[in-house]
Amino acid sequence: MMNILIITVDQLRWDALSCAGNQEIHTPHIDRLAEEGVRFTHAFTNAPACMPARSSLLTGRFPHAHKVRGGGVRLSEEEVTFPHIVSQRGYHTAHIGKLHVQNHTYRDHTAPHPSYGYRTLQVTDERGTYRDPYTQWVERNYPEYADAIRMEPGALRVRNSTDHLSARGSFPASASHSKWVSTASIEFLEQYGGAPFLLWSSFFDPHSPFIVPSDLNGRYDPKAVSLPRNCEITPDNEEVIREKKAAYYTLVSHVDDCVGELLQYLNESGLADRTAVLFSSDHGEFLGDYGRWGKGRSEDESTRIPMIVRTPDMKRQPPPSRVVEDVVQLFDLAPTICDLTGSMKPHSMQARSLLPLLRGEPDAYRIPFALIEHNFEVSRINTAEVFEKTLRSRDYRLTVWSDREEGELFDLRKDPLQSVNVWNEPEYREIRAELVWKLLHRLMQTENTLPVRTNPF
Repeated sequence: MMNILIITVDQLRWDALSCAGNQEIHTPHIDRLAEEGVRFTHAFTNAPACMPARSSLLTGRFPHAHKVRGGGVRLSEEEVTFPHIVSQRGYHTAHIGKLHVQNHTYRDHTAPHPSYGYRTLQVTDERGTYRDPYTQWVERNYPEYADAIRMEPGALRVRNSTDHLSARGSFPASASHSKWVSTASIEFLEQYGGAPFLLWSSFFDPHSPFIVPSDLNGRYDPKAVSLPRNCEITPDNEEVIREKKAAYYTLVSHVDDCVGELLQYLNESGLADRTAVLFSSDHGEFLGDYGRWGKGRSEDESTRIPMIVRTPDMKRQPPPSRVVEDVVQLFDLAPTICDLTGSMKPHSMQARSLLPLLRGEPDAYRIPFALIEHNFEVSRINTAEVFEKTLRSRDYRLTVWSDREEGELFDLRKDPLQSVNVWNEPEYREIRAELVWKLLHRLMQTENTLPVRTNPF
């Protein structure tokens, strides 16, 4: 039976890897994974926010189906997840790191977490904020840094406008959250690697705020990184912007170091010969582009993600192509896991397995565009909700909102940076109508069919 190792990196842009062509950053371990496996160049999240995206990954369902329409909405424990499914095949299912399908603010993090099909759960939804497995690990192994790793909750950081600050931490890389994820994951593999397992190792970095471990400071020279696109740069803000981008790159490379430790253990233990590795991110990061930081918008910086899959047989028989350009989405990993483990997929799953593409076969039934959903409140005072739907194909991005008469349409063949909105241009009227219809049809195709119909009436 094939083992499964899922590695996710929170808020990692699709192009923040050297294997994706970024010459400013060094990610040799993830690059090697891409060299040995298949890298998807047009992978997109299901939602540019943590909770709906991660809920889609767990269930293989769109946000409008699993109903986690945005942050602050918990995933129902009645949803069928891929850990539920593969556990029925005898797999030991485990999650270590950030899960975030429950609200973490005001939750008792010492209380048992809903299992969602996992047998082993070590959940830390933020970095150093709560009394959770990470902070307790630091207290046991690095008590001198127990206070240094502490951080105020994300809700307070947003309120205090400190969520996207960068800073030099007062703790070393050996006590970081990323190091804990890799260490705890290896400890799990040491104990349970002899039996079929499914392990999701979920890194919080490089999610904001960009707190760099003290011994990694200076890994990237702020003066050497490029400045963001479509961002107003002034003598007053240039230094801060460069420092924030360099800090982000540092955290990405630190995660790469930790991923390297995990992959090295797979090789040295012999587990690599029977373990599939699936690598991705939940969403992107603007990183100063358009003058923004974070996520939560329909632009590629926020919605486009890295995705790499390496199966054991790829070492023996390399795939026809190491790079796949078909449009895929984060939740496609759920049915892929089912296929790799020989598990039955529930009818409620709306995603499509990547297995044909991994084999170099055409997939005639794959929808050639991504459906990306976002939901947000007008403001913290006006809590009326706005629904955003995006169709992203290789050639176009179309976005509509529930509170606006007009949307956005970008012709990516002529405008890959999505800078000219052609929604109202006469020559795009028919294309716009066709894309709106495709978006509507896709929403109708993926209406929620749970609970199942048990009788005609």
